[in-house]
Amino acid sequence: MQNAQQGMILGGDLYFDFLTAAGASTGFDLAGNANKLVPKVETETLENKLNGRDTLGQTGDSYTRITSSTISFTMNRYNPRIVAAFFMGSAVDITAASGAYTATITGILDKWVDIGHLDLATCVVKDETDTTTYVEGTDFEVNTRLGLLKVISATIDGDELHISGNKAASTGFKITGATSPIINVGLYLDGKNYIGGGDVKLRVWQAQIRAEGDFDLLAQGGFPELSFAGTMITPNGKSWPFEMT
Repeated sequence: MQNAQQGMILGGDLYFDFLTAAGASTGFDLAGNANKLVPKVETETLENKLNGRDTLGQTGDSYTRITSSTISFTMNRYNPRIVAAFFMGSAVDITAASGAYTATITGILDKWVDIGHLDLATCVVKDETDTTTYVEGTDFEVNTRLGLLKVISATIDGDELHISGNKAASTGFKITGATSPIINVGLYLDGKNYIGGGDVKLRVWQAQIRAEGDFDLLAQGGFPELSFAGTMITPNGKSWPFEMT
């Protein structure tokens, strides 16, 4: 930070280092766009009250002690890893090449049944002997994205159906929620003060974060935000939990 007295209007990139269970670094990455970042030192004041004839209610001694160091932040753009952190889970790479699939289900009239495969490029439905091929739109409907099949012909309601075809190539991540109750991150803010143009850096060695509030997946009133709060931890070898320069 600069020496001169001045106000502060910051813009900055917030880098995340998702630490292992042992506290080891996995490398910093921009996890999205942070539009709020609040480091805070929590305190508690102990007061020794006087009870004398002329001093009733006054303070004889006062001591303020630090009870915790906390941090909160929100993200209005986010990558899968920070979304997974919000849901206390993990982001798993699901990149897969295209290829053939087969499945066997029991058809249910006017109900969707899970085939067990996603992103279907083609879908062929046959009877249990593989001699009769059924017609899409007449005998069944298929949701290729979700891999769901619905029987719409009463003649095959309850029948065993053999399904085959090809799956499209897929890329992206799968988020497994509620699998990581403890999420520790290192934080590094690469900031710029637009009052004067100087650099402002915030380094948090380790923060144990948790989700705050809701994340409305169907929000229509604007871009939903991910809100986090956590405790900053002073790791071995350090004498303070964060520093700002």
